[in-house]
Amino acid sequence: MVSPNSKTVFAIRIVCLIAYYDQTQFAVQRLHGPRRKIAPMRIPSRTSAFFCTLATCCSLSCAQSAWQVPPASAAIVAGIPIAAGTPVGPRFRQRFMEFDNNCTCDGKRQNKQNCDLDPNSNHVLLRLAGGVIFFDAKLAIDNDGSPYSNMRRNSDQPQTSLRYDELHGQPSINSDAVPYIVLPLGGFLQELGLQKGDLAAVIYNDKLVYAIFADEGPKCNIGEGSIQLHQLLGNAVCRKRNQAGECIDVDEDRGIDKDVLFFVFPDSAKLILPGLTPENVNARINQFAPKLFSALKTASR
Repeated sequence: MVSPNSKTVFAIRIVCLIAYYDQTQFAVQRLHGPRRKIAPMRIPSRTSAFFCTLATCCSLSCAQSAWQVPPASAAIVAGIPIAAGTPVGPRFRQRFMEFDNNCTCDGKRQNKQNCDLDPNSNHVLLRLAGGVIFFDAKLAIDNDGSPYSNMRRNSDQPQTSLRYDELHGQPSINSDAVPYIVLPLGGFLQELGLQKGDLAAVIYNDKLVYAIFADEGPKCNIGEGSIQLHQLLGNAVCRKRNQAGECIDVDEDRGIDKDVLFFVFPDSAKLILPGLTPENVNARINQFAPKLFSALKTASR
């Protein structure tokens, strides 16, 4: 059965097709003169652009309304009014879908292997109570900041976007020691009110891990986290460690394909960044992030 929303989207897309046909015929006639007697349905270009944009927004909205919490994670998020969240950032969701469906980013062709092996699997992007940003996605592996990344300079970066600014040399956040998430560039942070150092809660199946936003990634990709985040979520990506306990071999193909849930808490960086060091970062994450996550359930009462 076709829902009313689906009917609306279908009708708007018909208008888009008519407008496209109309404009194509007009261009042909300008180049070659009129062919037969064509009576195109003259729809102004601005009107057609409006309807096509509206169709895209409706498609995104319908997809989000149909999304459901993965059953394996339902107990952890019980009491959080996710369904009452407000859809945000449609242009970012459109980018993520474009990457998955067309292997392009803002119309530019991307590496097909990356598209095939690392689709975003994003279905929902919401603003919850208190401005908390919620989304689902896959979870790729980000090695940046780890000793392992220094061994792979051709493909990894030894630096993360977030640093320990108060320490000499401003060292990066170690992917092998700290659970952190990666968020996309391209205006995502600014529009959604997020900043480096904000705290997060990440859920996969029946595991809940608290993390920090420590690195930025490509604008058309979402869903990436540190080696330590994977380990704590039960996804053992490190295959070998040296005598110092540092990971020296990561299974790059062992990312999580889908159904990872992310809650990012805006303006929480101020709680953790002053005086942050490698020695206290994990303790601070677990001091503040659980309270923020619990507040989501309290807000629904």
